[in-house]
Amino acid sequence: MKIGGNRDEKRFKAMMIGAVITAAVLAGCSSGSGTSSKGNKTEVSMLIGKEEIAKELDETVETYNKSQEKYTVKIIPLAGQNATEKLTSLYASKNAPVLINTGVYSELAQWEDKFLDLSDLPLVKNIDQQYLDAGTVNGKVIGIPTSIESFGFLYNKDVLDKAVDGKFKPESITSRKDLEDLMKKIADLDGKKALELSPMDWSLGAHYTNLLFTDQADTTEKRQEFMASMKSGSAELKDNKVYSDWVSTFDLMKKYNAAKKAPLSADYDSATLGLANGDIGLWFMGNWAYPQIKEANPDAKIGIMPVPMSDESNGYGNSQISIGVPQTWGIDREQSSKEQQDGAKDFLNWLYEDAEGQEYYVNKLGFIPVSKSNKVEPKDELSKEVLAYLQEGKTLEWMNAHYPATAFPAMGASLQKYLDGKINQTELATELEEYWKTSGK
Repeated sequence: MKIGGNRDEKRFKAMMIGAVITAAVLAGCSSGSGTSSKGNKTEVSMLIGKEEIAKELDETVETYNKSQEKYTVKIIPLAGQNATEKLTSLYASKNAPVLINTGVYSELAQWEDKFLDLSDLPLVKNIDQQYLDAGTVNGKVIGIPTSIESFGFLYNKDVLDKAVDGKFKPESITSRKDLEDLMKKIADLDGKKALELSPMDWSLGAHYTNLLFTDQADTTEKRQEFMASMKSGSAELKDNKVYSDWVSTFDLMKKYNAAKKAPLSADYDSATLGLANGDIGLWFMGNWAYPQIKEANPDAKIGIMPVPMSDESNGYGNSQISIGVPQTWGIDREQSSKEQQDGAKDFLNWLYEDAEGQEYYVNKLGFIPVSKSNKVEPKDELSKEVLAYLQEGKTLEWMNAHYPATAFPAMGASLQKYLDGKINQTELATELEEYWKTSGK
């Protein structure tokens, strides 16, 4: 997930949180929803904010457009806005997109009156309820889950094999102490850095803070109770063990950060290259970075592992990675024609149900499938590893999917100050508590 005006900010506005992430500028497209037809084909405009797969999405749309004679899907450029900003402005100008890739839960709910109820769309019955929940508002499916994504420590397998002098096994890291030992071994290698800690607010404020909320308990109910206590102001982080552990792991990451001397100067691209080329061993990031890593170095071997939050061997959160639905597909019901809406449904059906569409969905776009009808196995090693965690039940809930839209920028800014040494652990706790009490409701 990513958001924003510059490249780093763009990364997140697309995901959650607002989901998140946004930014994507997709070439070769005209703006606006477009009128109903062009030539003999109905034009279906698409708004999406996933810069990291812009090229692959263009190829996917081109293939779909050639596969049938009724519809032409065209991608709307964001032109410097994030997806939510763009969507808001297009609705205001009565030029709404037909097909919209947007957020989940509360972010999606704001569009309830403008999106079609897709509950009866045939492809919905092939998607598990746990994923449909992210796109369900007041009992209606108004967002089709786009994919599932995960985040944790991405790692360069060759570097970690060398560090442990053998075949590295991620399950061998069961505690923060194990993680520290691993970081020491990587740092001892000639010319290698243990990890890079990217300072973007979406990475810190949405992803790293997710661990604070999701590690509070092993049930959704108790995790929600903690979030409610933050909103009410009754939570006191200074007395919260998970908070202390969460900060201790962050301190360890700060200690071994490749950009330790200027921690806010690091950026997404440098970390991508560093991991791809084996200059660093670990990067706190998600599987959405895989296409860019492979583009930087096709020979790079990349894995994903949990971020241990405590010194308890295999304690809760030490053996799981965060997995969730980052975005959903919605269809405009206010300003689009019936033909355009049918075209948007046809594109989604091709992507989720058609053999060619599934191939593009899984192995071109790099989406991890959410549909039981999908017959295409991911070819990339990272998607396979994410699926393995999922199948083994080693997952952590994306509590950030329930954040208000202002949460990740606010908490990200506080973590940036802590990363840069401007505030201490107590002051960080105070800033987080203050945000939730005053603005997080």
